[in-house]
Amino acid sequence: MSTATFQKTRVQTEQKVMVHLLSEIERNPSFTQRGLASELGIALGLMNQYLKRCVTKGWVRATQLSPRRITYFLTPEGLKEKGKMVTDYLARSLTFFRDARCQCEQVFSVCKKQNCLHVALVGEGDLADIANLVALGTGVQTTVVDCHADFTKFDAVLITDVMTPQDTFDAIKDKVEEQRLLTLKLLHISRSGTSSRVEGSDLNLVSEEQI
Repeated sequence: MSTATFQKTRVQTEQKVMVHLLSEIERNPSFTQRGLASELGIALGLMNQYLKRCVTKGWVRATQLSPRRITYFLTPEGLKEKGKMVTDYLARSLTFFRDARCQCEQVFSVCKKQNCLHVALVGEGDLADIANLVALGTGVQTTVVDCHADFTKFDAVLITDVMTPQDTFDAIKDKVEEQRLLTLKLLHISRSGTSSRVEGSDLNLVSEEQI
């Protein structure tokens, strides 16, 4: 999996945030950053960065009505850009869903064979949603958690954070045994010392010869 492929995956997720942000501004100029950040499952600080980017690019204009109230409006350039983003986002979504579904199916298949039936998903968003759907009917139970979870309660841990996958991996790699910490190739996570691989993923529960 190339760096270019990972970059496409990240762009896909960023486009989703931007499309939702521009659409919300168009619908409700008095929206709250905190509410939208919570809805999309990203940090408030990251939402603020996206909003500042929109203002800098001239897609959004901000008007401060009071010290505690700011309204935002889409500019004509913002409306045009939103249309382009929606078209591109829909095209990318199909590729992302196909790759994510395929790799999650491979991971959960191996988990079931190894009797790892309770898997923690670290990171909210589209990838976690896809993993949850794929797990249905496989006998594998999935639970979305954050980096501060008690990982001893799970048989395995799968990174599903698309925005900052490497940071999430690095944050929990000392809390989870290497063979129980699972990654997907589409996230392009660097995990030195891992030698066992399953086609389509960076799974480290068993070696390929054992499957």
